[in-house]
Amino acid sequence: MTTLPPEPDPVPVPPPSSHERVRTAFERLAKADRPGLWAAVRTMEEVLVEAKTVDERVHAGEDLPLAGTVCAADVDGPPVAARLTDAGAVLLGTTVPDPENTVVGLEIVDLVLNTSAREIAAPPGVISLKPTPGLIPGKTVSVSAHRLATGQRAVAAMLGSLDPAAREWPADVRLGAGQRPRLGIPDAASLPLPARRAFDVAAASLEASGAVLVPVDVSAVYGAGDALAARSLMAELEALLLPTVDVQEATLNALDLAAVTVPVDRRPYGITVVTRAFEDQIGLDLASVLTGEQSPDPYPSESIDVVVFGAHLCGQPLHDELHGARFGGLVRTAERYRMVLLSDVTPPQPGVIPGSAGVDGERWRLSPAAFGRFAAGLAAPFVLGRVELEDGSSPLAVLCEPEAAADGEGLDRYASWRGYLRFVSTGGPRFPG
Repeated sequence: MTTLPPEPDPVPVPPPSSHERVRTAFERLAKADRPGLWAAVRTMEEVLVEAKTVDERVHAGEDLPLAGTVCAADVDGPPVAARLTDAGAVLLGTTVPDPENTVVGLEIVDLVLNTSAREIAAPPGVISLKPTPGLIPGKTVSVSAHRLATGQRAVAAMLGSLDPAAREWPADVRLGAGQRPRLGIPDAASLPLPARRAFDVAAASLEASGAVLVPVDVSAVYGAGDALAARSLMAELEALLLPTVDVQEATLNALDLAAVTVPVDRRPYGITVVTRAFEDQIGLDLASVLTGEQSPDPYPSESIDVVVFGAHLCGQPLHDELHGARFGGLVRTAERYRMVLLSDVTPPQPGVIPGSAGVDGERWRLSPAAFGRFAAGLAAPFVLGRVELEDGSSPLAVLCEPEAAADGEGLDRYASWRGYLRFVSTGGPRFPG
């Protein structure tokens, strides 16, 4: 889940050469020999020139999230597809709208854009993202790729249009699923045996990661869909976990839902994670449990970071006051703070004040509205102020008024509040009161 610390950042790897990727794509195109797949294919010379330009931009230091990516779009592709090339992708050609073409196309390219409403499929190795309707202006778009990160970066590149018809992220959007996300699941006994096996594998993986599986009636999101019933169903859940059998994009669009579809263990059936509108990132985070990929560039990008040290830490009593925040990593302050055990504070908490030591904490990202609620509800003696971290950055943090900590017990021997709690749990001093 998004509340768990991510894996350590890998050593940065330069993007693959766009020039080489284009040559590989044309070799695969020739071997596939599927002229019926394509409405038009650009000349190799034209595409190689663009690929060389991308490589030169990367070499010059530009950050191109889709560098080294070769893509295709169906003939009705949206105007904002041009943003993919701005982000470093190279367009091979346009495909004839057909669900099968996505599968065949991904044997040649890295990314396929679809605009035709279709039955969602999950062939081995293919991941599909259906963003919240309207976030990408124009036609409804879904993105298919071999990797979750590639699909997510493609969607992110097409967001943020100046088109007045485009929908924007609400100020109170949730950025994370929480510590124990509730996932609605159908009665798997009614599924064909291969689909049931794939579903059981996915459900078990998500449950092991901390999700709570809730059996529900999911008929509202099948067939033509029932907007009122679907809204009521989703109100108490973070997401629906559905076997990818007869899930229609047109239905999800009509119900104003987002979805991510992933294959499971190279089985012929996959899993679709369905979320409320604008909670696309929650669906991606849940899907990442199944694919083993971390979300590289979570969206929406507008957020406010807050560092916490005590009862607002993940798993601690006041964590829910962060209102759907997203975990941003473990942090440590510069060597100019100290931690003091406060008296007359419930639940027990430390106060972080000026000193001469470092304190471990957690960084959390909140939407603007969630930050406003959190700041308004923060009770004395706690205040929001800038804290200097050992990396030199100065985010907002939950600090303490120094006067309130004057009589508190110093916790200088502990690097973190969790360290003190571990000491207490093994027979150390008990909390006062």
